Amino acid sequence: MDPLHVSPSKKNAQREGAVIVFEDEASFRQTPTLHATWARRGSQPRVPTRGERNTQKIFGAVRLDNAEFTYLHQEDYFQWETYLAFLEHVLLPTFYRRGHRIYLIQDNASYHKKQETYDWFAQHRRQLEVFQLPPYWPELNATERVWNYTRKHATAAPVAPTDLAKQFARAKPGDVAEILKTLETLGRARRAGEGKFRA
Repeated sequence: MDPLHVSPSKKNAQREGAVIVFEDEASFRQTPTLHATWARRGSQPRVPTRGERNTQKIFGAVRLDNAEFTYLHQEDYFQWETYLAFLEHVLLPTFYRRGHRIYLIQDNASYHKKQETYDWFAQHRRQLEVFQLPPYWPELNATERVWNYTRKHATAAPVAPTDLAKQFARAKPGDVAEILKTLETLGRARRAGEGKFRA
């Protein structure tokens, strides 16, 4: 795998009709993210919480040209087996079309560089080509914008929590599908010009 060189990669992608996809993973604690807020003098804001420490783990990928977003919610740890399951059962069916390879851009997580992962990439060379982001440059990963938006607008704890933040706080450990559907709408909203972030 080569380090990321954006300009030649984009030219190659255009020449062969490939799609550029950024992949990343994130953990969301179900206790609301504490955020700067305001309150009337003498009163303390109340933050809804389940009083449990549950974490939701999500693999996600964003297509660069149209902000299409796909994800896999899981309860297992991030490891090479779960990563390959995401690539094979979610990412490839979503973004790959015959004759149009995926240029997959990923960070330097340890399981991205396991021998089993390299072997899987070699077997799927006709469907995707992999590029590594430079170490310690998460701001280059388009998927980070989805995670930032989610933490700011879905899991933050404002004075009057949004419906989505309330829903996240009350969710049962395995019941986050409705919240994740909201993330899917970000790509559609972006294409319609209503998005709050740019891919």
